[in-house]
Amino acid sequence: MALLRSGAAMVTAFNLVPVVEAVLPDKPKTEVECVVASDKVLYIGTGDGQLVSYQLEEAISPLGKTVYRSKVGARLQLTSDKKKPVQQLMVINHMKRLLALVDGYLYVMTTALQIVEVGQRVTKVQCYCLNESKGQQIERDKAEILIAPQKKKIIQLYVFTGGEKGGGVEKLVSVKDINVPDVVLCMARDGDHVCMALQGSQGGEGRYIVMDMSNGEQCTELLPFGAETTPFVKRLGKGEFLINAGPVGVVTIVTGASNRPPINWNSAPPKASAYLFPYVLTWSEVKATINVFSLLVQNMVQEISFQNGRCFGEAAGKVYIAQERAIYLLSPVPLKDQVESYLQKQMVEEALILAETIAAVEQGKNNPDAVAKAEEYTMGVKQKAAFIYISVGQFSRAEALLMESSCDPREVIFLFNGILNSSSSFTPRLATSIPSIEVLASDGSFTIDEAKNFLMRYLKEVRTTAVAYGRKEELDTALLKLMAEARSPSLIPYITNQDLLLSFEEAEEALKNYGCYHALGHFYLYAKRSGDALNVWTRIADGEFRDSQFPGLKFIVDQLSSCTNPEVVLKYTKWVLRKDEAMGIRIFMEQMSRETQPPEELHPSRVLEYMQEFPNATLLYLEYIIVNKSVEDEKYHSKYGELLLEDVLRLKNLPGGAVGGDKQFERARKKLEQFLKSSTHYRASFLLSRIQNTDLYSEMAILYGRMDEHEKAFSLLAHKLKDYQGAEKHCVHYSQNKSRQYKQSLYLMLLSVYLKPNEKQEMLEKPAIDLLNRHGEDFDAAQVLQILPSVWPISTVKSFLMHSLRSSIDTSRTIKIEKNLGKGENLQVRSQLMELQGGPVLISETTNCPVCRQPFSDAAFVRYPNGTVTHLRCARNKSVCPVTGTWFGE
Repeated sequence: MALLRSGAAMVTAFNLVPVVEAVLPDKPKTEVECVVASDKVLYIGTGDGQLVSYQLEEAISPLGKTVYRSKVGARLQLTSDKKKPVQQLMVINHMKRLLALVDGYLYVMTTALQIVEVGQRVTKVQCYCLNESKGQQIERDKAEILIAPQKKKIIQLYVFTGGEKGGGVEKLVSVKDINVPDVVLCMARDGDHVCMALQGSQGGEGRYIVMDMSNGEQCTELLPFGAETTPFVKRLGKGEFLINAGPVGVVTIVTGASNRPPINWNSAPPKASAYLFPYVLTWSEVKATINVFSLLVQNMVQEISFQNGRCFGEAAGKVYIAQERAIYLLSPVPLKDQVESYLQKQMVEEALILAETIAAVEQGKNNPDAVAKAEEYTMGVKQKAAFIYISVGQFSRAEALLMESSCDPREVIFLFNGILNSSSSFTPRLATSIPSIEVLASDGSFTIDEAKNFLMRYLKEVRTTAVAYGRKEELDTALLKLMAEARSPSLIPYITNQDLLLSFEEAEEALKNYGCYHALGHFYLYAKRSGDALNVWTRIADGEFRDSQFPGLKFIVDQLSSCTNPEVVLKYTKWVLRKDEAMGIRIFMEQMSRETQPPEELHPSRVLEYMQEFPNATLLYLEYIIVNKSVEDEKYHSKYGELLLEDVLRLKNLPGGAVGGDKQFERARKKLEQFLKSSTHYRASFLLSRIQNTDLYSEMAILYGRMDEHEKAFSLLAHKLKDYQGAEKHCVHYSQNKSRQYKQSLYLMLLSVYLKPNEKQEMLEKPAIDLLNRHGEDFDAAQVLQILPSVWPISTVKSFLMHSLRSSIDTSRTIKIEKNLGKGENLQVRSQLMELQGGPVLISETTNCPVCRQPFSDAAFVRYPNGTVTHLRCARNKSVCPVTGTWFGE
């Protein structure tokens, strides 16, 4: 199905209705030359110089159609020469006068066809016109008539005044002659502007001009016309004229420009023309047809067969056309009926233009009710037009009209089978005017996919407008169904980022039917059914469902990490842990990293109990809460140390050829040592019992140190590991922030281990000497001399002794200085005290206590360091002056 183009089909804009079937039946040779109407009176000018008036009466036929009855009213023979026709008729409606041009003579008559004497006789007239501008002030008893004389290159302005102004005498007075370039053949006036068709020189081409009478004789050249063209000028509206330029009609404005495309006469050159908004009507002698052209769409919209046409007559919104012996009314079909006719013939653009024109006319009335009705009417036409566009697959145009007209989106959804909610109570009004999309697409003009893509675009746009109010569930559900069927990449963002109102059952069914399982999980999450969402996602990961949009295991981890339902977290985290312990434990870490306190079900103690079958995950979790969350609970530190130790022992017992085993073992052991050294919250005795029978001597040494069993630690470092630097570092580490005596005892203990081995160990002479030489200041020399072997020569420890002696002397001198400084400070304080206590305190009978304002009655009083003296009872706090508040601290 293809949309018909503009002008490819005809509509009925006018009906041809007989008005006078036989003019003057008693004069069979009398023929009509011109016709004009006023109110219900029709005036006919004949070829034999007569004027005839007919009274018209409207009636309704049995078939419901409007018919006319005519009755001769008056007759007037204007010339004795019956070969002189009436050339032109016009009615001055506001003065109730009729103008007739016969044989170059201009007659003025009453509407009863009585000739009016106007004083001046006007002869040799080629044509005349009235001022048709409604914008100018019309005086009740005055009219301007513009006359073009025969064979003269002028136009003359006459003023016709009625009896009221002329003292009972009507006058026609020439007031102005205006030069023009050539003889005028016909003309039309709009205010100060006159459009004229001029005769060509010596039978050559004629031409059209526009003249501004208010600006001298200035003319604007328009277009030429040939000798075969019947020239005419029609005023269409303010400042706008239609001229016949031969094969086309041209609409021009007073500046000479054309503001509309030309009208193609379709090989039917007009012999006569008329205008009734928005149509130009012409009669073609060549085709013997009345042709109706729309100025809105610039095309012919109707063609009526009509033989022997003579002329048109226009009056009061009606157009008449005459044959030789009969008069017909071209009765306009109501514009709204024409719009419907356009729509039925799929002439959508014409229908829209005409509907908007109708609305503009109504809106110009400044009546709020009329404006509202016009708006409603236009919206209705746009909606009908949109559905016509849909029916032929022109979806972009349809979408624009649907948005402009605020159409109920359910009308469009209804066209698609299975898209509208089955529970919807919507009753379509427009959608029934065309078949369903499935039927329309069957002819191949468009595909179902194209139609559904259009519906998706439209629903995405319209759902955010006011039109969606009260219809949101149907719109949102329909859009989800379409996206699911198309496997649209926008489906998941649509579910997750929009404020949706969905029919749960229908949305769920659609997502399942089209295999959108990943989106189904998001939909469950949107519906606050996180358990169902995780169930779907885990089944996708297990391969039970297939969905290429599913991002993988990490996505499930992220969802569980942000899940606020602890039961769901615990249920599905174990599934993740079985897949990947490192990724699974992230869930509990993220849950714990929240600003809010985790629920009781996710407390670390519960989590550790939950993860008993996952040692690697447990290890990572403990490391997280100890290192990152700074948890100091002994049971967590002890458990972490135990797991690190088990990992070390496991790697230690791997077969010798295991790939990467040695490096893993070293890394694990280093990690264990770092923990044992940095943490102070584990039970060292418990961990020591686990490695007592192993060769992890450095770890044992650290644990012995934690238990203050330094001698055992030194023995392992010195005799098992030969790590003398490690032993010295042990002393440094455990003597930090301790007293000098404790530090000296620790170094002396290490020296004793070096010098007094048991039966299976030898004396470590060199490490002992190095220790003394490097840390001589950290030893008590007297105690060292007591344990040194008696066989050692003095030269062996000479360096230690000299360093120790200098250190002792330095210490002694420092102590003496500190002692003397203390004495000096003591003397200063005692001097200050004597100064405070040495002055007299004078109390007389007139001396009052500054606290109670009473005199001193006995010798007991209190004196503060600032000189304040009070009763003993008034001195409540010996450190604070009761008067000034000064504090005398210690």
